[in-house]
Amino acid sequence: MRRVISVLLLVFTVFLAFSAPYNTTIKVLAWDDALTQALKEGIPDFEKQTGIKVVLELIPSGNLLQKIGVSVSTDKSDYDLVTVDEPYVPALAHLFTPFNNWSTGKVYKKPNLSVFAPNAFDAAQWMGTFVGMPVNANVYIWITRKDIINDPKNKQDFKSKYGYNLGVPKTFKELRDMAEFFSTKGIYGFAPFTKQAEGTTAEAIFMFEGFGTRPLEIVNNRVVVALDDKKAVEAINFYKELLKFSPVGALDMGHSERIAAFNQGKVFTMFQWPALVPQHEDPNSSLVAGKITYSAPPVGPAGASAIRGCWVLGMPNASKNKDAAAEFAYWWASLETGTKLVPKGFTPSRSDILLNPTMNKDRPWFKAIFDSMKGSIARPRFPQYAETSQIIRDNWLAAISGKVTPESAVKKMKDDLNDLLKKLGY
Repeated sequence: MRRVISVLLLVFTVFLAFSAPYNTTIKVLAWDDALTQALKEGIPDFEKQTGIKVVLELIPSGNLLQKIGVSVSTDKSDYDLVTVDEPYVPALAHLFTPFNNWSTGKVYKKPNLSVFAPNAFDAAQWMGTFVGMPVNANVYIWITRKDIINDPKNKQDFKSKYGYNLGVPKTFKELRDMAEFFSTKGIYGFAPFTKQAEGTTAEAIFMFEGFGTRPLEIVNNRVVVALDDKKAVEAINFYKELLKFSPVGALDMGHSERIAAFNQGKVFTMFQWPALVPQHEDPNSSLVAGKITYSAPPVGPAGASAIRGCWVLGMPNASKNKDAAAEFAYWWASLETGTKLVPKGFTPSRSDILLNPTMNKDRPWFKAIFDSMKGSIARPRFPQYAETSQIIRDNWLAAISGKVTPESAVKKMKDDLNDLLKKLGY
């Protein structure tokens, strides 16, 4: 009897192998966080539907660029798909097959660009070509304590002093006023990001764009320094004003410090990346769980400037399994996959999931992601982004800390960027 069962199982396995659309293995390199861990849980279903075995390698996001650098070249690749943080797409674009050239898919159909969140596909664009597919809608969203803005006494006191209604700050002016107001109530008005890390560059770009300027622009296919001195100084001075209403140690705050301060009920409002929001809503570690409202960031005098940081799935030109790799990408982006995996920590890139009322009931920040994406902007699109980011960050920190004047910092930032462009032959 056991022999009969064994033979039947073997026959069934062979049947499945030959009936599945594919019979191959792909290797995928991705960053390691809640999203990709959720993705990992869904892979057995994908393998069953397609016959494609997936070897998913997850590593810390900070190591991805180096790993891709040693594993992917123009004529050889250890992976069939790799994930790339948006600012580094220009540096790697030449290694990837344009999205327009990806196959249409046999089991999971190639998604139309219209299903993705607004501006999400811009993250995968370089020099007019989409070189990959966005896999999450990663963007600045704004988090605000709804319990304290709904407090009747706070409402009355605020309107008496400032002449308009207390609420979620929609403009930089309102952000400044409300931060000042709550600082008189024993609550810090704002939590900055000021570590020597990429988050500080994002804050600088957020402020610069809000005041109508940016460090670099592409003009006639040439990268040029575009920072407007007056607007850049205004941006720095505004941020220094916010620092007056920020926690002790405001000049050395990163993700962990900001999360801790907000969760302890010490902060009124701040930006946050979507992947970190669940930490604020965990009642086991947050005093403000259930007391937060989510929105797009306040807009500056020049308009919206939510910083975008979508992760992009790139298909190396040297991949030997492009059709199977595309199939996996389309499964990742499908409505079915997103709907199943969101409860496990998946952050979607699709509008129909971000706007789904059922999803928003438990994850009210999804609608805020969609709204933020509508006004999202990129950090400088430049192949040598790492060096660019360091220059912006160093000079920004020097200015907001008072080590140099804003005017001196802006001049040095522009000089350093021009020197970098000259060294690189621009």
